[in-house]
Amino acid sequence: MFCLPRYHTNAVPWVRILTSAGHHVAVDVVETSVTENHALVSPNVMAPSALSRMIMRRRSSNIPNSPFSFPGVFSYWKRLQAEDPDVVIIRGVTRWFCRVAALCSILQGRRLVIYDQEDAKPSAWSGTWVRRAVFHGLGIPHFTSRLSPNLGPAKLGDAMSLPFGSPFEPARTEGLESRPLQWPPRILMVAKYRERKGHSLLLRALSAISSMPFSLTFCGEEATNADTAFCQALRREAQALGVADRLRFQNNIAHDDMISVFSGHDLLILPSRAEPAAVSPIEAAWAGCAVLMSRDSGTRYYMPEGAAFDFNPDDPQDIARAVARLIARPQDLGPARDACFARISSLASDDEILRLFETFGPGRARLHTRR
Repeated sequence: MFCLPRYHTNAVPWVRILTSAGHHVAVDVVETSVTENHALVSPNVMAPSALSRMIMRRRSSNIPNSPFSFPGVFSYWKRLQAEDPDVVIIRGVTRWFCRVAALCSILQGRRLVIYDQEDAKPSAWSGTWVRRAVFHGLGIPHFTSRLSPNLGPAKLGDAMSLPFGSPFEPARTEGLESRPLQWPPRILMVAKYRERKGHSLLLRALSAISSMPFSLTFCGEEATNADTAFCQALRREAQALGVADRLRFQNNIAHDDMISVFSGHDLLILPSRAEPAAVSPIEAAWAGCAVLMSRDSGTRYYMPEGAAFDFNPDDPQDIARAVARLIARPQDLGPARDACFARISSLASDDEILRLFETFGPGRARLHTRR
């Protein structure tokens, strides 16, 4: 069972791999969104308790995905008893729902696993290090979706790296990495419409190389008035920068249909700042796109090493430098795409991810016999 604030798209690969191997997976959340992928499992939405609603009102945070949204302890206790999971995997313990789920799991004597999106080997005595050290002392395993460039032995406060895989069935991605490149190159950015994601930075970078041929697609969730206003502001900015005729939006695409969006483009760029664990570059690489991303992104190590595959997200000129290098000629973009696919397929195979998950079984045994 996964206990998550919401059924984020980054959990879909894990659910796909586990269910295809014959495991039963349940997902408990406090929120759903319009672009989620419920093809494999429909998440169970936990209604906030009366205490939770009171806290959210007092903190002006009366939204389902508030950090203070949590079910009553007794109701979640019964939920766990009814589902009777062998393993409970909880997304951190900073949100109150995850704390309630962890408490109930421990008191019921269930196998509990914690995961986060922090460094696999954090600085000693940092908040992440201390939390993991405490769980380690309690005998509770901890994993992270980040990969570590440091392959040294695990130490106190470290977490096992368990990578995101492909959310798409292997049959759907077969051959996409060798599909013909289109020219002019088709650039894609997949991200929420938030300032820190860097949409404006990308527009400014591309305006600096507007003499080069390309098209640009922004793909995100337009679910609120704030999202719509953000998109309108981006259109105005693109107009002012002289690249509006190259920009289009593809919003509210169902996650299960995103493979057609990725495969309809050649290069994915994610210029977000301090991104904990972006999943869109991983999905794009599986679908045969070349990938450029911020060098401080939590999933940077899923892509090949070197400045040819990253940039400084605070510097539009450095973003322009990285993009221009790849879209100058088809013979440059093709090898970059091949390198990204080779890297992701070597790090995040279905078999390796399944093997890592099955080490979390009760008594560290396999959960079931694999089919």
